[in-house]
Amino acid sequence: MNPVINVPLAQVMRSEIALPLGHILNIHTVGQFVRAWYSPRNQKSIEQIFDTPEQARHAASICSTWVGATNHATTMTPNTWWINDDSSRAPA
Repeated sequence: MNPVINVPLAQVMRSEIALPLGHILNIHTVGQFVRAWYSPRNQKSIEQIFDTPEQARHAASICSTWVGATNHATTMTPNTWWINDDSSRAPA
Protein backbone atom coordinates (compact mmCIF):
# COMPACT_ATOMS: atom_id res chain seq x y z
CA MET A 1 0.00 0.00 0.00
CA ASN A 2 1.26 3.46 -0.90
CA PRO A 3 1.89 5.51 2.28
CA VAL A 4 0.89 8.74 0.49
CA ILE A 5 -2.72 7.55 0.48
CA ASN A 6 -3.02 8.32 4.21
CA VAL A 7 -1.32 11.73 4.14
CA PRO A 8 -3.73 14.36 5.50
CA LEU A 9 -4.71 17.01 2.97
CA ALA A 10 -3.83 19.68 5.55
CA GLN A 11 -0.18 18.67 5.13
CA VAL A 12 -0.14 19.33 1.39
CA MET A 13 -2.92 21.86 0.71
CA ARG A 14 -3.67 25.30 2.06
CA SER A 15 -5.99 25.19 5.05
CA GLU A 16 -8.56 27.29 3.12
CA ILE A 17 -8.89 24.31 0.78
CA ALA A 18 -8.14 21.33 3.02
CA LEU A 19 -10.61 22.29 5.76
CA PRO A 20 -13.68 22.66 3.53
CA LEU A 21 -12.78 19.45 1.72
CA GLY A 22 -12.77 17.70 5.08
CA HIS A 23 -15.77 19.39 6.68
CA ILE A 24 -18.08 19.69 3.69
CA LEU A 25 -17.12 16.72 1.52
CA ASN A 26 -15.59 14.43 4.18
CA ILE A 27 -12.32 14.21 2.21
CA HIS A 28 -9.41 14.19 4.66
CA THR A 29 -6.53 12.36 2.97
CA VAL A 30 -4.75 12.33 -0.38
CA GLY A 31 -6.24 8.89 -1.12
CA GLN A 32 -9.76 10.05 -0.35
CA PHE A 33 -9.22 13.12 -2.53
CA VAL A 34 -8.10 11.01 -5.50
CA ARG A 35 -10.96 8.53 -5.02
CA ALA A 36 -13.51 11.37 -4.77
CA TRP A 37 -12.10 13.10 -7.84
CA TYR A 38 -12.89 10.10 -10.04
CA SER A 39 -16.60 10.56 -9.35
CA PRO A 40 -17.98 13.14 -11.84
CA ARG A 41 -20.56 14.18 -9.26
CA ASN A 42 -17.81 15.04 -6.77
CA GLN A 43 -15.59 16.85 -9.27
CA LYS A 44 -17.91 19.85 -9.49
CA SER A 45 -18.11 20.14 -5.70
CA ILE A 46 -14.34 19.83 -5.37
CA GLU A 47 -13.75 22.45 -8.08
CA GLN A 48 -15.95 24.93 -6.18
CA ILE A 49 -13.72 24.72 -3.10
CA PHE A 50 -10.54 25.66 -4.98
CA ASP A 51 -9.88 29.20 -6.24
CA THR A 52 -10.36 27.99 -9.82
CA PRO A 53 -11.43 24.71 -11.47
CA GLU A 54 -7.95 24.54 -13.02
CA GLN A 55 -6.38 24.48 -9.55
CA ALA A 56 -8.63 21.57 -8.59
CA ARG A 57 -7.67 19.66 -11.73
CA HIS A 58 -4.00 20.33 -11.10
CA ALA A 59 -4.30 19.14 -7.49
CA ALA A 60 -6.09 15.99 -8.68
CA SER A 61 -3.37 15.35 -11.24
CA ILE A 62 -0.56 15.78 -8.70
CA CYS A 63 -2.25 13.71 -6.00
CA SER A 64 -3.08 10.97 -8.51
CA THR A 65 0.55 10.85 -9.55
CA TRP A 66 1.63 10.58 -5.92
CA VAL A 67 -0.59 7.54 -5.34
CA GLY A 68 0.38 5.96 -8.67
CA ALA A 69 -2.86 6.54 -10.56
CA THR A 70 -2.90 7.85 -14.11
CA ASN A 71 -4.63 11.17 -14.50
CA HIS A 72 -4.37 13.66 -17.34
CA ALA A 73 -6.61 16.26 -15.73
CA THR A 74 -4.57 19.26 -16.84
CA THR A 75 -1.41 20.30 -18.56
CA MET A 76 -1.44 23.75 -16.99
CA THR A 77 0.17 24.41 -13.63
CA PRO A 78 -1.96 26.86 -11.65
CA ASN A 79 -0.48 27.77 -8.31
CA THR A 80 -1.68 28.67 -4.82
CA TRP A 81 -3.20 25.39 -3.76
CA TRP A 82 0.03 24.06 -2.17
CA ILE A 83 0.33 24.47 1.58
CA ASN A 84 3.39 26.73 1.35
CA ASP A 85 2.01 29.02 -1.36
CA ASP A 86 1.53 32.64 -0.47
CA SER A 87 -2.11 32.58 0.64
CA SER A 88 -2.20 36.38 0.85
CA ARG A 89 -1.90 36.57 -2.92
CA ALA A 90 -5.19 36.99 -4.77
CA PRO A 91 -5.96 34.47 -7.53
CA ALA A 92 -5.26 35.70 -11.05
